[in-house]
Amino acid sequence: MGMNLQAICDALDRVGIRPTQQRIEIMKYLVKHRVHPTAEMIYAELKQTIPTFSKTTVYNTLKLLAEKGVVLALATDEDQVRYEANLTPHGHFKCVRCDDLFDLTIADMASPGDEIEGNLVLEYQVLVKGVCRRCRTAENPVLD
Repeated sequence: MGMNLQAICDALDRVGIRPTQQRIEIMKYLVKHRVHPTAEMIYAELKQTIPTFSKTTVYNTLKLLAEKGVVLALATDEDQVRYEANLTPHGHFKCVRCDDLFDLTIADMASPGDEIEGNLVLEYQVLVKGVCRRCRTAENPVLD
């Protein structure tokens, strides 16, 4: 999912969010780093290059972006919230060994606005857990 600066500003404008420098930087980070980061991960990374960034700004911006549907907020089983800018229907695979979380293609996945047996879909979250390919090929491929 490639988004240039103008596309990010347009996406924010469409939902009535003023494209401040902080909001743009957070969106650029999410578009570039498709690792489903937490707010803490985003803050730690952006603070290195923009020392004036505050943790509160990151949390508030992510909350606003998720409320307006510009990014997805994914609840994980560890009571973490992870974020992503990929809004196309897809699931997620979480490795129980290395903790990586990545996109998973699922055929016939419902989209917001679709109906399933007369029920209107507003959002979707599919989380599959297992052992990723990288961990399976590591020294000990059997779960402990």
